[in-house]
Amino acid sequence: MLSVTGVEKSYKDIRALRGVDLHVSAGSIVSLLGRNGAGKSTLLSVIAGLIKADAGSVVVDGVDVLAHPRRATGLVGIAPQSTGIYPTLTVQENLEFFGELAGLKRVERRQRAIDIADQLGLSELLGRKGTALSGGEQRRLHTGCALVHRPKVLMLDEPTVGADVTTRVQLIDAVKQLAADGAAIIYTTHYLPEVEALDASIVIIDNGMVLASGSKAQLMASHRAIGLQFETAAPLSETDVQTLGITAVGTKKYQLPNENDVRGLVHLLGDRDVTVTAVETIQPDLESVFLSITGNLLAEAVQ
Repeated sequence: MLSVTGVEKSYKDIRALRGVDLHVSAGSIVSLLGRNGAGKSTLLSVIAGLIKADAGSVVVDGVDVLAHPRRATGLVGIAPQSTGIYPTLTVQENLEFFGELAGLKRVERRQRAIDIADQLGLSELLGRKGTALSGGEQRRLHTGCALVHRPKVLMLDEPTVGADVTTRVQLIDAVKQLAADGAAIIYTTHYLPEVEALDASIVIIDNGMVLASGSKAQLMASHRAIGLQFETAAPLSETDVQTLGITAVGTKKYQLPNENDVRGLVHLLGDRDVTVTAVETIQPDLESVFLSITGNLLAEAVQ
């Protein structure tokens, strides 16, 4: 359904995307994981035809998005991080407006607005203006506007940021239903339990490059290094952190991605007269896999 090949994008001296390949089949969900600045939002904007890539190709359901962006408009839906609804319009008016932009006829877009509202728990709010919605309700409406026209490819960029538990559950359920109906979905998040709830395939992107991809089981099997976390009596300098090859996860808390390196670390800490106050083993999970692959914690993105 979606095929991204060799996509490049630069902003002056900054290479935002460096030859990105990404393939998402109909009915599947791909979770795009990466820190802020990794290139996720730029990639989604290129796929949606909102910005032009410097090189590469993007094909959605047989349509070359880069060559024919208008033809691809009705095939792609995107809900960016920033909530984009019209506050003076009602929930129904917002949904119908975005349906009209995507080419839906009046009767169809009216029915789709009702269907989407029901799916996202907004049925009782169809006549309420955007200004009168809670933050979670606005997030649900924002997502609904992206999927009202039944896109072949749906891209959700941090859809549950700041959302309440009810909104999070409803959005996750809606995404799973859309995939079951045949949509190809790209879902970015920093909240790893969502990846597991969606049973999504995972693509890890960092510094504009795809570093790894596969199911959770595949990535866990390939990057099963058991790490260590330790605390020190006093904070280490940035120079020491870089020299030791560790990651700061708190003021005096650090992680070593691979426990096999602990002997060398102990010697280096001793040479620097560092007092270690606590040590614990880090069992493999998605966060430690991300750390093993990128050298950074995904959680750093939301600090």
